[in-house]
Amino acid sequence: MPEDGPSLPRRLARAASLMAVATTASRVLGLLREVAAAWLFGATNAKAAYVIAYYLPFFVQRLLLGGTLSIVFIPTISRYLARGELDEARRVSGSLFSLVLLAGVAMVVAGLAAAPLLVPLGAPGFAASPGLPELAVQLTRIIFPAMLFLALSVFVTGFLQAHQDFTASALAPLLFNSTIIAGTLLLGPRIGIRGLAIAWIAGTAAQFVVQLPAARRYGLRLGRVDLAHPALRELARLAVPAMLGLAIVEINAYVDRFFASQLPLRPEANPVAVLDYAYEIVQAPAGIFAISIATAVFPLLSRHAATDNHDDLRETASLPLRTLLFVILPVTALALALREPLVRLLFQRGEFGPVATRAVAATLGGYAVGLPAIAAYYVVTRTYYALQDMVTPVRIGVAMVILNGVLDYALMRVWGVVGIALATSIVSAINVALLLWKLRGRLGRVDGGRIASTALRTGTAAIAAGLLMAAVADAVRPAGLVEQSVHVGAAAVMGALVYVGACRLLRVEELRVAFQLLRSPPSRSARAAR
Repeated sequence: MPEDGPSLPRRLARAASLMAVATTASRVLGLLREVAAAWLFGATNAKAAYVIAYYLPFFVQRLLLGGTLSIVFIPTISRYLARGELDEARRVSGSLFSLVLLAGVAMVVAGLAAAPLLVPLGAPGFAASPGLPELAVQLTRIIFPAMLFLALSVFVTGFLQAHQDFTASALAPLLFNSTIIAGTLLLGPRIGIRGLAIAWIAGTAAQFVVQLPAARRYGLRLGRVDLAHPALRELARLAVPAMLGLAIVEINAYVDRFFASQLPLRPEANPVAVLDYAYEIVQAPAGIFAISIATAVFPLLSRHAATDNHDDLRETASLPLRTLLFVILPVTALALALREPLVRLLFQRGEFGPVATRAVAATLGGYAVGLPAIAAYYVVTRTYYALQDMVTPVRIGVAMVILNGVLDYALMRVWGVVGIALATSIVSAINVALLLWKLRGRLGRVDGGRIASTALRTGTAAIAAGLLMAAVADAVRPAGLVEQSVHVGAAAVMGALVYVGACRLLRVEELRVAFQLLRSPPSRSARAAR
């Protein structure tokens, strides 16, 4: 039976709303960060060198420290907190905090020394452009120390979220992006692309420091590293498969950039830079909706899994996924229908010209068709991690890495950088389908009928909205910034109205629940959602 107390929809809505508001603001700032970079550096070779430079330390950090820590750490600390063992939770947290600090410093030192080897591995095609590999190495060495701040920040975020405190961790990315924007505008015109690299370090440091006061209130301190502690031994046991699971996503992104660097290097539309701009756009809705929902629901999933409460676990997994489909499918329609007007509005100014606009818009289309699967992955995998099943996502993911490489190579020969984006979409869809199929075997059922019904009905409504938005986009081609803003905004509003109307006609359950969550007392809304 579902547990008593505050209902799942109410608790999920409260946590997800905070995360969504902060994440929306952060993603808007993230797009503004890219707008500033596009204005100063366009999609040039210098911007491509920066992409490889910041991606390499980010890849290592995500693989070895950041995401692995949050995935294996939150369930472990949640169990201590659920049993009321606060002192033990603090002891384990302090020990791991010190370990992360030491490991982060060691990795920064190693990365600085290995930069000349890392760049050719990440972008072998850069060798065809004189001076580009050297610039990428220099930028990598500037940015690599940020890996330490990223690792510490992700650890503190996990610590706070295990305590059901989402405020500081939700606001930290706002400071991260704001700092990078300010640094880019101040330093970029003076010292070029190196200013963007320095701004990135400042942003990661600010993101870590702003969370420390809240973490200290919950008792987080540097502690003695006790590798013999049962919790740390358990974390070590879980970390390897979790790290491999995260590596799947990061290796796929690495493979994409690896192949993109080998496409013809066009000075005004470097394929690596083009791929990155399109990816940033598609990650905005994924972050606003998928990551905020998955982050908010993960502690609940972990607690239900820790008590073997499979009824609540299934509901906690199903409701966010259905909600995600309800909001992400119309966004997918918008990204497909308005891709070129949207890219033109966001980026086409300064060093970012029409050639880059067309290239990024086409690549965005390749990513957008897979946006529902890209977003759903964040929610589905959290259920596995809450169950501490790190092996299944890894097994499926290894096959997906191979498939992604094959599709990248095949499709880029036909469609260039667009083919690489399309390969990501295809692989994401297959990956999520296999994960859901395997999860059904683990839990007995995954509410597949309701999930499929939501996907079919909302997908139909999204197609109707997308057709209207595409017609509006083709009918008018405004020139000025204000006119472009009105054009994109009006098309989006009309599409939203058509989508809501179609959902009402198709009796989409999630639309009714959304209205009741907004207008009704929480208890009534909870009953409506069940």
